[in-house]
Amino acid sequence: MSEVAPVTVGQADVPDWLFWSVAGPTAVGWTLTYILAIRQAFRDGRVGIPAYLVAVNFAWEFSLGFLLEQTPTQRQINLFWVVFNVILLYQAFRYGRRDHPELSPRTFTWTLAGVLIWAALIVMAGANEFHDRDGMYTGMIIQVPLSASFLLMLKRRGSSVGQSMYIAVAKFTGSVFAGLTAFIVYPSHLLFLVLVPTYVGLDIAYLVMLRRTMRAEGRPLWARRHGALPGRGAPRSDHATA
Repeated sequence: MSEVAPVTVGQADVPDWLFWSVAGPTAVGWTLTYILAIRQAFRDGRVGIPAYLVAVNFAWEFSLGFLLEQTPTQRQINLFWVVFNVILLYQAFRYGRRDHPELSPRTFTWTLAGVLIWAALIVMAGANEFHDRDGMYTGMIIQVPLSASFLLMLKRRGSSVGQSMYIAVAKFTGSVFAGLTAFIVYPSHLLFLVLVPTYVGLDIAYLVMLRRTMRAEGRPLWARRHGALPGRGAPRSDHATA
């Protein structure tokens, strides 16, 4: 056991240029992820980010942006991201059940709302428990199921509908630089040494599997709109009506 609990060790003294060299790409990567996912969802009628994890992500950004004490820089970023997450949450309620046809519309709506409320409570309790003023602990923890959910979404759909290499690469970029930010700002926090490699590995696996799926469909890797080429690898039916 550590003689001093790592969670009690504060931020390292990091020069501004070094901080923004990793925090900047994090903000840009995730902003692009949100914009591209919103665009793809409206085009394909399927969520670009798994619905239940949209609720979790919204809860993290809203709680840290509006309800909790937070560092000024992170609060500004979160408030900016919340704007996009409002649209993503709307899409989750509108299109999300197409990935869960076993659920009735009412059940899906209530479970999605329940996850949103539960996640907000967890984020607020976790932020207070760890005195996590910049949301680093809760953010890194959420990244793991978020990355895993993309793989599960791809498997459930059996096609690349609602997805694109642009979204996958933007998310990978934002996630990797978020991990680097955690390492630089909190070098003594050992939990990040497990969480960051875990979700980065899941993101790499998703990139590989999405590439394979798109190639099997005959879909150009950098196509922004889903649609298999005639006579090649058409995806199985995945358009359950809401």
